[in-house]
Amino acid sequence: MSYSDSFPTQTPVLNLNFATGSDQFLDSRISFSRADTPPTYSAPSGVHYWSNEKHKSSENLVNQSDGSNWYFSSADYTKTASQTAPDGSSNATKFTEKANGSNQYQVRSNDFTPIANEEITYSVWLKQTSGTRNFQQLRVGNIGANQAFATFNLTNGTVDQTGGTLGVSASVNAGPSGWYQCVMRFTPTSTTAILFYLYAASASGGEIPNVTGDTGNSFTLFGAQASTTGETVVNETSGSIHREYSSTLKSVANAGDPRFEYDPASDGQSEGLLIEAQATNLQRYGSAFASWSNSPNTSISSNAAIAPNGLLEADLVVASSTPASTYVYDNGPSIVSGTNYTASTYIKSSGQRYVQLLGGGSAFPSSQYATFDLQTGSVDANGVTASASSVGNGWYRIQATFVANATSTAGIAVTFVASATSSYLPTFTGNDYDGLLIWGFQLETGSSASSLVDTGTGSSQLSRAADSCSVVDATLFSSGEHTIIWEGDTDPTTNDKRFFALSDGTMSNRFVADYDNGTATRLRNWADSVSNVGMSTSTVDMTVGNHKLAATLKTNEAQLVVDGTRRQADTSCVVGGGIDQIGINSSTTGAGPTYNMNGHCKRLTYYNVALSQTEAEALTSS
Repeated sequence: MSYSDSFPTQTPVLNLNFATGSDQFLDSRISFSRADTPPTYSAPSGVHYWSNEKHKSSENLVNQSDGSNWYFSSADYTKTASQTAPDGSSNATKFTEKANGSNQYQVRSNDFTPIANEEITYSVWLKQTSGTRNFQQLRVGNIGANQAFATFNLTNGTVDQTGGTLGVSASVNAGPSGWYQCVMRFTPTSTTAILFYLYAASASGGEIPNVTGDTGNSFTLFGAQASTTGETVVNETSGSIHREYSSTLKSVANAGDPRFEYDPASDGQSEGLLIEAQATNLQRYGSAFASWSNSPNTSISSNAAIAPNGLLEADLVVASSTPASTYVYDNGPSIVSGTNYTASTYIKSSGQRYVQLLGGGSAFPSSQYATFDLQTGSVDANGVTASASSVGNGWYRIQATFVANATSTAGIAVTFVASATSSYLPTFTGNDYDGLLIWGFQLETGSSASSLVDTGTGSSQLSRAADSCSVVDATLFSSGEHTIIWEGDTDPTTNDKRFFALSDGTMSNRFVADYDNGTATRLRNWADSVSNVGMSTSTVDMTVGNHKLAATLKTNEAQLVVDGTRRQADTSCVVGGGIDQIGINSSTTGAGPTYNMNGHCKRLTYYNVALSQTEAEALTSS
């Protein structure tokens, strides 16, 4: 007998393939709801899901960011490569003036073709290395009559002058040891190729200034970048431009929309329909870390890079060079003793490799903390459960679950540490340059992180209502026999979370598969309020990866099949009457959304006969 002979000849009466996305909801028998209330500060909704869409996550259109191959006149400058950069590397280049009289002293990077009316952010790290040449001017040219420039004072880190016809804006970010990141934003009005220039300048010297060369004057250049994303975090290049695309964590377009999710770590593989219980993000300012109550020994640049949602919302937190405990922390949430709290955030290294989540205030003991390696994704958990999941372009979602031992206002700190096994809240010495990109912080009750409910820049908590998905149709279930094939992934952390539930709309007659206390897959059945099936198996850890489960029921025969093997059977069961509905990853009427299984349903198939062991095993084999 061939393998295909093991499949049933019976046709399913309900076959839902949620891996196909929203097209499945053309089946009018499906009822889905979620009572979203869109927040005013995170429109259209704070409810998020991983889509199959890509966004431009980072970009640098300057193909040699250290300036080592830039054009310059040998009569004007002497070039010295491999100089110390603000990040401590040797990726900077020094230019020393020659005594060439009164002249336009310039260095020039490569050109590229812009998109008309799309803003460009041009930035470069500069340092006055020696002499009295206090000013440098960034200029963009070769775009006809449309020009833009900004002149920067490298002595005090200020913008001295801007000009041109392209609506220029400019700013300065201070770095270590006299380094300044000079930033200019402008919008080309045509697609004519652009050249970037850097001119030696005097105060308010106008566009393309003349200066008199002096061998005692030099400046050093690092991290030149041009980007259409608006980011100022440097993406270094060494011969070709940089551009990275990543999966997009989208906000639902309309309140109550179902969420068909795709795995960001596996090039967008479909995970199916996301079903979750209610959750509240207790953390105010979840994407505005400059508004948190404490940030000692750090500097925070808001909206410095593209966040996982594809928007310029990620904050850059940089550690100072002063040895001290270094973190960002907010004590807004009200914490209750004895309650489990899970903190999670999206985070990316911007030079800082290691980060720690730990409880602040009196509510959490110092024995609970987790350290994360943002290069390898490894986790060192102490007194907590913790994990790190890669979501693309260097971003991770890190999470840790804490148990409060006191009632107070408190929170979870994001802490700089120097190694993968650092102790709790150690002294840390930064360099005023390397940092962390952070976005989407969430603190919620429970033992695992649910999908992001983004409080954004708002000062209030935000909740997501429970998802509900079911099919109500008495004609489907009228035979008195049942087989359900379920495929998906789960995150069950407490008792009785449902894979599915057949019922008559009450608790009296129902057939349920759930995860018992987060440790065992369980099959149960009631007829006229009498429990007559209670089988469970812990052989397969359903919380890791994608799994297939089959449950069959008829008079005196029930079986539980997981991943191609029958795990349990019962020969004394009674089938309840009046079954007319099925809850998907949740209960049906009578038990409510309290029993939602946080996870995805990829496929659900229902037969109105009880399939044989051979058939059920064939349908659940990989």
